[in-house]
Amino acid sequence: MKDTNYQTQLNDENDFRSTIYKYVSHWKLFLICIITGLLLAFLYLRYFAVNNYEIQGKILINNTNNGNGIRDVDNFNNIGLIKTSQSIDDEIGILSSTGIMENVITNNSFNIEYYHEGTIRDIEIYGKNVPIKVIADETSDNLIYNQPIYIKLLDSINYELRAVYNKEELVSEHAFGELIDLPYGTFTITSKLDSTNNDNQLPLYFKIKDKDDTTSGYLRNFNVVPANKTGSLLNLTYISTHTDKGEDILTKLIETYIDKTIKYENELAENTIKMIDNRLNLLVGEIQDVEKSVVDFKTQNVVTDVSSNADEYIKQANDYKEKVANYQSQINILTQIEQTLLNTSIENSIGGGFSINDPTLTNQISKYNEILLERQRLSQSAVTSNPMLISLDANLVNLRQSILQNVLSAKNGLSIAKGNLQANANRFDAQLARVPAMEKKLLDISRDKGTKEGLYLYLLQKREEEVLSLATPVSSTRIVSFPKASKFPISPNKKILYLTGLLFGFFVPVSIIFIKDSLNNKVSKPSDITDVLSAPYLGEISETDGKQDFSTYESSTSPAVELFRLLTFNLDYLKKKDKNQTILVTSTIKGEGKTFIASNLAVTMASNGHKVALLAFDLREPQLMNDFNLPNSPGLSDFIIKKGMDVSQIIQKHPTIDDLYLIGPGMSNTFVGRLLLNDRNDLLMEVLKKQFDKIIIDTPPIGLISDAFALNRYVDSTIYVVRKDVTKKEDLSKIESIYLNRKLNNTMVLLNHTPETESYGYSNKI
Repeated sequence: MKDTNYQTQLNDENDFRSTIYKYVSHWKLFLICIITGLLLAFLYLRYFAVNNYEIQGKILINNTNNGNGIRDVDNFNNIGLIKTSQSIDDEIGILSSTGIMENVITNNSFNIEYYHEGTIRDIEIYGKNVPIKVIADETSDNLIYNQPIYIKLLDSINYELRAVYNKEELVSEHAFGELIDLPYGTFTITSKLDSTNNDNQLPLYFKIKDKDDTTSGYLRNFNVVPANKTGSLLNLTYISTHTDKGEDILTKLIETYIDKTIKYENELAENTIKMIDNRLNLLVGEIQDVEKSVVDFKTQNVVTDVSSNADEYIKQANDYKEKVANYQSQINILTQIEQTLLNTSIENSIGGGFSINDPTLTNQISKYNEILLERQRLSQSAVTSNPMLISLDANLVNLRQSILQNVLSAKNGLSIAKGNLQANANRFDAQLARVPAMEKKLLDISRDKGTKEGLYLYLLQKREEEVLSLATPVSSTRIVSFPKASKFPISPNKKILYLTGLLFGFFVPVSIIFIKDSLNNKVSKPSDITDVLSAPYLGEISETDGKQDFSTYESSTSPAVELFRLLTFNLDYLKKKDKNQTILVTSTIKGEGKTFIASNLAVTMASNGHKVALLAFDLREPQLMNDFNLPNSPGLSDFIIKKGMDVSQIIQKHPTIDDLYLIGPGMSNTFVGRLLLNDRNDLLMEVLKKQFDKIIIDTPPIGLISDAFALNRYVDSTIYVVRKDVTKKEDLSKIESIYLNRKLNNTMVLLNHTPETESYGYSNKI
């Protein structure tokens, strides 16, 4: 377990080193890209970058209500000497509005820009550096915005204009102050006496820009924020490519804002005075109407004072009610007398005569009662037929009839008088019932009158305050810090640009290498083999310059030769048989260097003192013998086909390398498959194993044909050659299948054609 962990850690370290080396090996590309990135940053800063400066200013907004923006609508504390309360958020919105900025641009002609034409880029000039002033008629229909109009000063009076209109160059001469009407605009150009422009040799031109576009561009560069959370101080910033112009723009914006604030406050005061005057006139009429309504009310209701009149109504009503009661008592007595007269005889007396207020009726009743009394005395001594008694009875009957008529007449008169008195009493009761309503009506009228009189006096006071506010027009905004440009530009940031150029120099090569590596489906490093295959990894062989000179092989100290010497030791280390005599060399496709590996391995072993036989079993496209400048025949196909040929007849000794013997492919044959399965191969291998210490077999690529598998029964070990950037990663699965299924004995993988500068040590996987 420890060995496995160590091996895994070692592989990870090797992968990390390989990754680092993969990038370090391209140091030239990194250097070129870094220099290019820094050079591009320098050229951009030198010739193309436009410096942007930050202009800062501060203003203080007085009479703020901490940003809540709620006006006091319950009274007039916000007019007159007590100015309108301002919300910080609202003022920020006003400062950032298109209206303020558009006024600044219009009043100062900031939409007309002047330039000196440069070789690479044009330079904007401003202020005293501009020798002319252009006044454009922006209401003209033929005005073309952003049209470069070149001007050449001929002398102190005349100048020349040049512009391209409809692909045609128009040139004309004019005098300063002259109104010019051209196809691309109408304007007047005057000369500035205070100009300090000394670059008369540089071409000068101007452009008239659309105000809406200019306003939008200026607002994008303008920002206003509160300096703190609780105060009324505002920080104003403006980004400009020209310090003087930026300072002027921000200064004019503040001045325009202050002027508009004062104008608004004055308009507010003037409108308030007008409103108050109108209201005062209305109030005078309304107060007069209220007073007239009091008079009309008292006249209509016949009252002077409601309280005193109410007392009089009560007294009159009570008097009438008392009289009504007295009359009712008289009527009741008369009714009783009437009933007595109607229901009794002449022998009964009549009572109540003294309770009646009618003297005539009272006398009649008294006379009746006296006659009745006299009759009663007479009847006691006289008989019924007594003439005096009969005369008294006749008098009583007549008098009784007279009393009844008088009672009825008096009763009717009292009833009529009682009705009149009751009507008068009811009339005074009705008047008394109306007293609360009249009191309420008079109270409402009095209250309305008092309210209007109070409002009238209040408006008079406020009118005087507004008049005083107009006499002292002071702005509620104070400039705390006048606009000032930064000493150094805020953009472009040179450090960031150079850092970007440096990162560009690193990022581009890394990206190129990474993308190339990601898209590469070829084996490019040992880990591509060791991470996938379980077959032993022999190591790697570096690339060589030109054709190998085998005559100097033994004395050579090149990295490739040293790697082949180490390869022989690795073969002995990874062998699975005591005698690792026969070694087969193959690959997946043509061009992976199997013949190169077989040839050099044979030369290396011969140099080490082994007697080596190198067999060219690639019978289809033989190359081996050409590398040694030896003939292909007689060779293997000759020996297999010609039954009487001896093995010694096909063996060729190398003329300069001791112990190295080669067997060529022989004559060309179309039945190669049959030749490899022929029994003559058994004889050949048996003889060679007796005569040679090492037998190296060069075979055709396995990925194309299966010739190598036919020789597996003679092989002790197999070297499977994988070439860097040639062998596809997908072909490694074939090698794994061959190893796991033991189609070739003791298969070991060798990476060929690695760079000489790479580490050429060996990592063995057993």
